[in-house]
Amino acid sequence: MNSKMNLNLVAVSVFMGFMFIMAGVGQADSVSEGHRKVSGVVATIKGDIVTVETSSGNVPLNQKNAKQHGHAEYKVGDEVTLVMDENNTVIEAHHKGEEGHHHFYTGKLVHMGKMDKHIKLETSEGEKTFPLDRLEIKTKNIEEGTVVTVEVNEGGKVIDLHRGEHEEGKH
Repeated sequence: MNSKMNLNLVAVSVFMGFMFIMAGVGQADSVSEGHRKVSGVVATIKGDIVTVETSSGNVPLNQKNAKQHGHAEYKVGDEVTLVMDENNTVIEAHHKGEEGHHHFYTGKLVHMGKMDKHIKLETSEGEKTFPLDRLEIKTKNIEEGTVVTVEVNEGGKVIDLHRGEHEEGKH
């Protein structure tokens, strides 16, 4: 009787583990690892500051960022999709139904200077330099020479940086 209960417990555990893994696979296809999508509605606009109401609270956006990425300006009532990083910082915002088209580049970190807003990688296609979208990226403690992957948005700017290589199929 004891071995039959243990077998049932193992079977249930394997099934539950499989379900958790499958749930993670489904989420990885929509955003990069560590990122999450949040939906909201533009509640107020004061100057260039846009406030988006989400289920987890109000999130401020800057109207200038929409213009820089070639998106239409936000209006009160617009539905918005936000991509948040692992620190709950907005790294991208789009009107509902629009998607960002990101590219991933992997290589050795050549340079990420303290004063300039660029990052330089040595890739298989040669050295590549990318502008940084957010200066917070520079606070990640990664030494030069480390293999990293940068995520570049449709505007050509780095929106995220991680050690190691990007897994194919995750966008």
